[in-house]
Amino acid sequence: MSVTDSLFREIEAFIYHEAELLDNHQHNEWLDLWDEQASYRMPVRVTHTKRQKDQEFQEKFGHFDETKEMLGMRVKRLSTSTAWAEEPQSRTRHFVSNLRINALDNGQYELKTNLMLYRNRLDDAGHDLLSAERHDVIHQVGGEWRLLKRTIYMDQATRSEEHTSELQSR
Repeated sequence: MSVTDSLFREIEAFIYHEAELLDNHQHNEWLDLWDEQASYRMPVRVTHTKRQKDQEFQEKFGHFDETKEMLGMRVKRLSTSTAWAEEPQSRTRHFVSNLRINALDNGQYELKTNLMLYRNRLDDAGHDLLSAERHDVIHQVGGEWRLLKRTIYMDQATRSEEHTSELQSR
């Protein structure tokens, strides 16, 4: 099933709108973009040899694996005085690009996008710069787009001490 140019633009606008909500700290509105059955994951990436390429992402554990309910708890906490790590709020900029869309047979769409996230806090000149590929599944609920699944594949790897020793011994 092909994706028309107008549908592509509509989905692209949805993805850009989501990034804008995050950058503007509109977390409740961002949460509203998620389906009630949502899954939001980021598996750990570990550097492996070419022969072990299929083991690069650790699907059994990750940085997070959340439902919409869990995301809601995070959003709620951001509005309390116990979210000291975000007081004052970080300045962020989400750069979302290279949108690829695959229409699935069930009215859902699989999206792949590249993400660059810039984050700066306080008066510090330092910043975080994170790069990833996102795999999303979206669908419409009541005529509105909703995120059903998101998996973030970070470009940066996380190494265990055991794995680092193994690579250094080669």
